[in-house]
Amino acid sequence: MRTRQPAARKRGVRLVSHNTDISTRGIICPAVSPRLTEWIPDLLAELRPHTERTISDQATTDPWHTSSQILAETLPAWQTTEEPWTDDVAEAVAYTRAITALALTYRDRDSSTLSPYHQQRHADLTDTVTTIGTGRGPVNADLGALAKGPVALHRELDSKPTVLTLLLDGDAWTNLTDRRTGVRALAAIAVLADGFDVRLVASPTVQRHLSKRYPNWTECHLNLTASRDRSPHTDHATQTVETAWEAVRDLDTEPGKRRVLGNLKTEYARTYRDLTNDHTIDVADGTISRYVLDLETRGLATIDRRGQHNTVQLTDLGQLTVQQCLDDNNELVHPDQRRLDGRLTGTPQESTSTVSPRGTGGETPTTDEWVAATGDPEGDAEYVQWLNTPANSPSHLHERFSIVAHDDAITLVDDQPHPFEDGRVAYLSHTNDETLVVLQWGGPLATLGRLAGALLSDKALSKILTPSRLGCEFDTLHEEPDHDAARILRRGHQVGWYSNSETTYGAWRERITTVRDRLLAQVAKLSGSDDTAARSNLFEDLHGLIASASQLYHAAGIDLTTTIRLPDTDALARNTTQLHDLCEFLAKTAPKQSVYGIHSGYRMLFEERPAKLCRRLPYDIDPNTRMSLTMSWVLDGPTVTALSDQITTALSTELAEVRKPIAEGTEQAPPLEIPVIDGTTYPAIRRVIDEIAMTHDVQWTPHERQRLVRLCLRSFGPSDTSWSSCPYDIVESLLYALNESQTPTPAEVERAAATLPPERFRPDLTPTATKLYATLLRVDQPLGRSELIESAGISASSYDRRISDVRELKRVQPVQVDGHRRWTTDHERAATPPAGMTKTPTPLLAHRQPNPSHRIVSSHPDAWTRQRTAHAYTDLFTPTQTMPKDTTLPVKTHRRSDHHDAQPNEPTPPDPHQTPEPPTTPTFHPNRRGETQ
Repeated sequence: MRTRQPAARKRGVRLVSHNTDISTRGIICPAVSPRLTEWIPDLLAELRPHTERTISDQATTDPWHTSSQILAETLPAWQTTEEPWTDDVAEAVAYTRAITALALTYRDRDSSTLSPYHQQRHADLTDTVTTIGTGRGPVNADLGALAKGPVALHRELDSKPTVLTLLLDGDAWTNLTDRRTGVRALAAIAVLADGFDVRLVASPTVQRHLSKRYPNWTECHLNLTASRDRSPHTDHATQTVETAWEAVRDLDTEPGKRRVLGNLKTEYARTYRDLTNDHTIDVADGTISRYVLDLETRGLATIDRRGQHNTVQLTDLGQLTVQQCLDDNNELVHPDQRRLDGRLTGTPQESTSTVSPRGTGGETPTTDEWVAATGDPEGDAEYVQWLNTPANSPSHLHERFSIVAHDDAITLVDDQPHPFEDGRVAYLSHTNDETLVVLQWGGPLATLGRLAGALLSDKALSKILTPSRLGCEFDTLHEEPDHDAARILRRGHQVGWYSNSETTYGAWRERITTVRDRLLAQVAKLSGSDDTAARSNLFEDLHGLIASASQLYHAAGIDLTTTIRLPDTDALARNTTQLHDLCEFLAKTAPKQSVYGIHSGYRMLFEERPAKLCRRLPYDIDPNTRMSLTMSWVLDGPTVTALSDQITTALSTELAEVRKPIAEGTEQAPPLEIPVIDGTTYPAIRRVIDEIAMTHDVQWTPHERQRLVRLCLRSFGPSDTSWSSCPYDIVESLLYALNESQTPTPAEVERAAATLPPERFRPDLTPTATKLYATLLRVDQPLGRSELIESAGISASSYDRRISDVRELKRVQPVQVDGHRRWTTDHERAATPPAGMTKTPTPLLAHRQPNPSHRIVSSHPDAWTRQRTAHAYTDLFTPTQTMPKDTTLPVKTHRRSDHHDAQPNEPTPPDPHQTPEPPTTPTFHPNRRGETQ
């Protein structure tokens, strides 16, 4: 028995040659050929005594119990009944049972002294442990069994990796005609390297042969081709890009592998099940594992084989390959051509998910122009696209849209959005726990259709509502053993189109996509129709479909936010019918996205149909609790905040019509409140700054935050007021500044804001003055007249008319350079805080903590007396009287007061130069999952 090597070891593949000091001791396997069955069984036979000793050193005397403990380490999910075992899992379990029995039952016994039964059993167990992963094992499994069996066992149990020395058979490798056989053998070596210190011994001739015939593998594992045919002066970045190209240049005839590669991520792993169900990959179940194994061999992907289901994610080389060598359609693009294209046109990058194909010519568009450039769905564009960021932009669109939204509310934002090129397009963006939908208002029916189409699109089902998140039988949504997941979804969340025959993910997905396609076809048919009955039925079906989808997202732990863009709010407000349609849309749709624990809020409060009511689960109402929304809403458009009264009135009318027993007080139900929030006010802007500080761990002092709020109100608000500001511009400027500094000062934030389009920065100035001021903020050195004219792109006469306006600004200063006057902006020094104020940052506000300047529409059946705190979400409910049967429900409305008559507990919008910000009262309130924040 060979002893362990004391030398330092590491898992992986290393080449032994005269140029290295790597020893060839350890478990030696001679004459390793490209045919696995010729050397894997011998290697496993040599490995067997070491494996048995490893097991017996830390095991009990019960082989079954010991093997179960080992499997719990190597295959954590091996006992789950979610679905039948795959062949590799079954063979790995058989191997673990067999090797444990050999170690604890037969290790110290002479086989010749055994009974015939035990002799046969010993032979069968030995055959099991020496044929695993060769295709000749108990169930003929492939290399996945080798990875989940002996490799996983030694990776988890060995304190130091065991040395395996493989002596390559030179003649067998150089004379091999079938390259695929060699690829499989090299893949097996790579699999062994996941659990062992694998050392290869090969002659120089064999090395040259391997580097020529299998360049990707040898580059990744042996570094044989790293220095060949390359200039010693080539920089490292160029070598890396060349390596990436070499890894995929031969995939021009294998689109399936390219699609798999293009849909992998570095930030999280994806299961084979998710890849199989991804419509953008469109590869058969049995093909995924082969493709992934090849990508691993090329060094582009890494496979985690420790769980019941293999997961795969990109390596750093894989990420570089996707960025540099694949286009948006997963077609091969030489890196030189991509660099050329990048110099000519803006290209999408930094997406929160898969990038949709959109190209623009000329200069890189602004963020909003990029969003509006949807492309033509009748051509190459898609109706549902991923939201991604334009090239060279440091902002992230997902944060831009998500931070603005208030939880469980309708947020109104005054903005100047560009109209979509095609209003039928909807955008999706998602992180692990949040999904955004961005679409354009097109009337109630069309907007409902776009929303339903996005939430249940193939993209959403492939990347968000995946089998690994929901479970093959939706069992991951509610894992309590006493609950039936299907019953909770059907009778609690009230998820529709989910019958007894659709309780598996595959069956449900097939059914829901069929329903989706049928309803969307009706939307196209009935959008301009006068068939009132058909339109009414379609509205009902779409509301049910969206409510089912939002409940499913909620059950999966995903927050939903929908942003509806209204590019021409003024025209909509002047048209009585269109304004009524918008208000009715919100009043009818938002309450349906309500939830109380696992219960549909709409069924609890508004449902009248006995057949639906009898299918609810029983529930208890906790005092001082209320319903949440499964979806938050944002309306974005010019002067959209002016529609607050009409939206509030429509919501109050709708929420007042609760079911009769609730209105009479004979049936209990929690209240539903839907705040209508002005997202441009001082408290809303302060919340945006606080949330960015919390998300990015920025340590601003209270004084710095107050200055930032005032800066934002002055820099991004309408020209005729300093009491409101566009939060989108604020988020974009703060994120830009955070790329330059961990704790940007207000001056640095203003410098970042100067990169926005002139019409979105300092609207109180004339356009020419804004360009001049922004130019000065963006440069580090003083500029004279001619330099300013050229840099700002203005005429000399415009400069002469507006320079006086600019020099009156507080930060602009004249300086003398070589006897000539220049203009510059001061570089802010650390501001001295007011007396008594320390640099210790105060606790941040709760996530998306709502501001007090908003209106709340409530559905509670009783009239309540409110003791208002600084935050309207945190009111405690105290019943004071019973509502008469014929009394309509009260509407809790809290208007944003003018600064001269503000309530004592409500922060007054400050003067941007004098009034300090009022203190914030810490509060706790239930979030949308019933927890406290």
